[in-house]
Amino acid sequence: MDFDMISRTSSSVFLFFSRIFRLIFSPYKTMRSIAEDDDVVQLILIIVSIGGYYYIADNLRQYFHHPIVLFGLTTLHFLLTVGFFVFLRMSTKNSSQVKIKPALLLFGYALIPTLVWFLVNSWLFYLLPPPRTISFLGKGFSILYISFSLAILFWKVIVMYLAVRYVTRFTFFRIVYSMVLYLACVIPYSLFLYSLRLFRIPFL
Repeated sequence: MDFDMISRTSSSVFLFFSRIFRLIFSPYKTMRSIAEDDDVVQLILIIVSIGGYYYIADNLRQYFHHPIVLFGLTTLHFLLTVGFFVFLRMSTKNSSQVKIKPALLLFGYALIPTLVWFLVNSWLFYLLPPPRTISFLGKGFSILYISFSLAILFWKVIVMYLAVRYVTRFTFFRIVYSMVLYLACVIPYSLFLYSLRLFRIPFL
């Protein structure tokens, strides 16, 4: 029994890292396979990874608030995001067709681009703290950083779109409308958190 549990956990860990890698090169096929999964271990690994990020980032650059508070808010953001799109699905489709565990996994993996960007950003802040010079090297770094950030944003949009698609089963235009509605709720909320000095950029 214990060996079986260890074997399943090891498989989940391997699949977790494999899917992160495949999300970069084949997001459509990867998210489609995630939509058919209900492995809670992978979800736990995603949440633990986010918690680990806050611990690392707090040591690299001191947060105004305790990392546990920020991690708790991020977990709440995640659950509200899943609830938002599940509610949209239930309001237009048969609620019995909504599978919560795959939805949690899909939006959990949709956080991976955000996690990568925040991790890289924290390490760059530690290794090359601002203010940065306007020299040739400084401008070159800025160009590389902006290019990297745009690539991560493009990756995030693709993965988020696929997560919404597989959870809601909406058509393209309905997905776009639902994401616009989501942003209409998120932007004022993000500004409120910024005013409280909780997040400059929310972990979404």
